[in-house]
Amino acid sequence: MYGFEFAPRKKTGIFPKYDIGQAVSPEALERIAPLVWQEHCVECAMPLCYSSCAHYRKRADGRCRRFKYGIEKFRRNGSILDENVVINMNEWAKLETFFFTAGFSYKNVYIISKCLDVPAFIAQISPFGKVKRFCYYIKEYFTRKIGYLGENIPDFLLFEIFNDSAVFNIILENRADEEIVFRRSLLINQGYNRYWIPSEELNYKRERLNNLCLYPDGSGPCILNIISLELVTIKSDYMRRYFPESDKKVKCVVWDLDNTLWNGVIAEDGEEGIQLNHEIVNIIKRLDEKGIINCIASKNDQERTCGILKQMGISEYFVCSMVNWNPKSENIKKIAKILDIGLDTFVFVDDSAYELSEVRVNCPGIRVCDAHEITDYVKKEFFNVPVTKESKSRRRSYQEIMIRNRAALESNDDITDFLISCRMKVHIAHPRPDELERCYELVQRTNQLNLSAKRLTMEEIEDSVRSDRYDAYRIKVDDRYGDYGLVGFALFDISNGESAVLEHFVFSCRAARKRIEENFFKYMILKYKSLGFKSLDLICKRTEKNQLMQQVLSESGLFRKTDKGGGEFQLHTDLSKDFGEVQIVEIVEE
Repeated sequence: MYGFEFAPRKKTGIFPKYDIGQAVSPEALERIAPLVWQEHCVECAMPLCYSSCAHYRKRADGRCRRFKYGIEKFRRNGSILDENVVINMNEWAKLETFFFTAGFSYKNVYIISKCLDVPAFIAQISPFGKVKRFCYYIKEYFTRKIGYLGENIPDFLLFEIFNDSAVFNIILENRADEEIVFRRSLLINQGYNRYWIPSEELNYKRERLNNLCLYPDGSGPCILNIISLELVTIKSDYMRRYFPESDKKVKCVVWDLDNTLWNGVIAEDGEEGIQLNHEIVNIIKRLDEKGIINCIASKNDQERTCGILKQMGISEYFVCSMVNWNPKSENIKKIAKILDIGLDTFVFVDDSAYELSEVRVNCPGIRVCDAHEITDYVKKEFFNVPVTKESKSRRRSYQEIMIRNRAALESNDDITDFLISCRMKVHIAHPRPDELERCYELVQRTNQLNLSAKRLTMEEIEDSVRSDRYDAYRIKVDDRYGDYGLVGFALFDISNGESAVLEHFVFSCRAARKRIEENFFKYMILKYKSLGFKSLDLICKRTEKNQLMQQVLSESGLFRKTDKGGGEFQLHTDLSKDFGEVQIVEIVEE
């Protein structure tokens, strides 16, 4: 709700057209808090500023006019509380509301809103400033009293805004007795924008006066076309609509510690007061056997936690641990970057509804699970992944990657010198029957380095490997730090005898960006050149997920691109050219 009392009855602006289907539907709301947003100044020092500030413009009630036309209401059926507003902000303007705790059913708050429209209408048509102020106080007093009736803050602050001008930033703050306890800059792009801010992130301070403030980043004027600005809880049936979760196979599970991996809280109960949750440990071990990576994101002391994990004998099961006081979403993004795995293959497990919401909002595509429901959750189909010899040793492979990454960071040499020092050896060969399951697994799991983006069936792989039409290769890699295992699969169509065509190429992310892909291509170019082929071609299907594949091909310098359109581009290599020798890695054909 908004303080419309000081806006003229006749509207002076228009709300830009937007697709109402983009906005959050009122029927999706389980609870909503009756906030009243009003006009204020970021440099307010009333009443002294009324006589001393050069920006003071008298409003009907004597207060300062910071919105050119007040808060202009535009009725829009299908939007929350049927309200869209336009605010034409003058310099130093801000939108502000008292921040209370209670959330009520959408129906009840809707009725309250319509009842409070009556004094707002009286205020708008009245020429008397004191009448306008009195009518506004009715709304503010009534909603404040209602707000104190409850203890439960709705889950999110929902902010939807339509921008029909240049991109800008807007600042959202919570001030508790004038102390800033939350501050965030929101980028407002052209068109429709939506932000979900978890309520606990707003850092509500009980027993103190909390004020939410919204103002442009900069002192200049600005126009806000606000679709909704409400504290809400979403019905569980609608969570997947507004927070879509991936249905891809799981590659990594990130675990909380307190009241999840163990019962109790380290900071409160100490090492002696916590007990290992053996059911969770058994789940972690089963996931590990499937090749699903386990990691940790916990708000605790790093050194103390590592000691406890070692003492309990379970530290070896975790590839990466982020134990600090940063937001868990930030730590999960770091884990994804370190492991080079997409967030849409992650699951996050925690006992805190706030932490689950914070991660759900800030890690698009991730799946989250309450720790109390994990036993049934791991039975879902996306945990059903192919189990191979390589998948059983995947944890060890990723732990070796962590060692390599630390060595790279500690190295004073450039990345090329470091890669040479790794003494990487690439073993290529026609896949044996017992290696086809791993090749199939790679085709099914790999997104970033997948040339054709096709998910070949096991039967199609078996037929291609047996066919005289194709040269099939499996790729294994090891270095001085350990064995990556079977990390790549390639199919070359050699049927016309003049042009070898790389139809399928998949390569595991855990061995990516170490110049192996580039040197494999160069090796095959030299091989087919020696066999009398005149060219080597490939067609890359461009997808949102395989941009890394496109980048590797472009950076290799081995191919000439011919755009075919339709989401594909063809790369052609004339084998009459000199390509030099394979460098950095040693390639052995077995």
